[in-house]
Amino acid sequence: MHDQKTGLPNRALFDDRLTQAIAGAERHGWTLAVMFLDLDRFKLVNDTHGHAAGDAVLTVVAQRLMSHARDEDTVCRNGGDEFLYLLINPNTREDVARIAGLVRSAIATPIDLGALQFAITPSIGIALYPDHGSSAELLVAHADAAMYRAKQLRSACEFFEAPAAPDAVARTLRA
Repeated sequence: MHDQKTGLPNRALFDDRLTQAIAGAERHGWTLAVMFLDLDRFKLVNDTHGHAAGDAVLTVVAQRLMSHARDEDTVCRNGGDEFLYLLINPNTREDVARIAGLVRSAIATPIDLGALQFAITPSIGIALYPDHGSSAELLVAHADAAMYRAKQLRSACEFFEAPAAPDAVARTLRA
């Protein structure tokens, strides 16, 4: 149930906690936020300095993520250089964006490994329950899509945006 390299919950445990959180959110009228984080240019660390250095960087990133998580939240290593972060009942969208900014800043603080120093930044995508989905699979998929958008735009974080409906696009084009 935990990742061997980082000690974080693994994806199976994250999915279980997210499913339980959705059930709690339905009962209590909470919101949830799923953040999907991907470390930018991490492959360069492994390719240039080896997998031991990459593993050490992942461990530091995991520690930094956990230092920002509340007891009710869950952070997991999704695999490779991807992490998921579940926020239980954040107050507002602005609070989620603020937390994402704090997490990004914490990760971006240079990591010292002996004589080496690494500056790692994450791309962060965010999906909100119930606005962006009502199932664990959909929330993670939408957070992932938002993360790819953040990478493309080179922005700190992006919230999921549903693609425009074909009818709406056609109306816009005609107008």
